[in-house]
Amino acid sequence: MKVGPLLGMFLVIAAVVGTTGSALADHRRDWGDRDWVDEYRDGPCRVREVSDDGDYQKVIRCPDGRGKTWRRGRWEREFRDGPCRVRIEASREVYRKEVKCRGRDYD
Repeated sequence: MKVGPLLGMFLVIAAVVGTTGSALADHRRDWGDRDWVDEYRDGPCRVREVSDDGDYQKVIRCPDGRGKTWRRGRWEREFRDGPCRVRIEASREVYRKEVKCRGRDYD
């Protein structure tokens, strides 16, 4: 009995099982529920993400501006992304992004 075909079959099965297992593993939130809150740290910054029926908000707070990744100064930006309205506000310590979507049929 040759080892080559058996080894090839084993590698194919391992690849398929590995990709389906990682695709099914989502430990952060229940995708059946549209409302969720996620809080975590990104370096010295605290991040809070909230979703509620098509609305999304992300707030990043960096103490004394350390660890921030957005551009300097205080600024605001507002634009549309398809059916959603996106508003971004930033200052030295706080970055806030709000996405409000209306008129989507979720069911």
